[in-house]
Amino acid sequence: MSTTHERQYVELTVGYWSHLVVAGLVAGILMGVVMHEVMGMIQAVGALYGTEGTTAGWVFHLWHAIVFALVYGGFFMWGRLQPFHNRVLASTTLGIVWATVLWVGAAGVLMPLWLGSVGMTAPSVPALNPVSGLGHVLYGAVVGGLSAALHKWL
Repeated sequence: MSTTHERQYVELTVGYWSHLVVAGLVAGILMGVVMHEVMGMIQAVGALYGTEGTTAGWVFHLWHAIVFALVYGGFFMWGRLQPFHNRVLASTTLGIVWATVLWVGAAGVLMPLWLGSVGMTAPSVPALNPVSGLGHVLYGAVVGGLSAALHKWL
């Protein structure tokens, strides 16, 4: 008598990754509104790359939003997380956890150090602005929830 063990893998298709790009873009726009309208600091993202304009800030912010959404999607390759990639509430929760890590690591530590290294005025490390934290939570909730919904229903 033989037993067959089948292991399910997240389908790493163009559709899977394109759903993450869409979710990252939508989440990035919403978080960008917080950064631009509430915090008045979208230009700081452009300054990381040597340009301080609002347009450049938006372009680089949205680029980061997409890249971080794709990294988030990569987490579902881990066996313990695979079952949650198309479960909206679970994926939303995981997205919030991921965004909190980004807030502490990327916004709280990396961004101030990077700004200082390119000669810009930078906040002290850690730069844990609560409004930025809420923006990151919004980003994570949307990336997690929207990507799961797209995976599940499209």
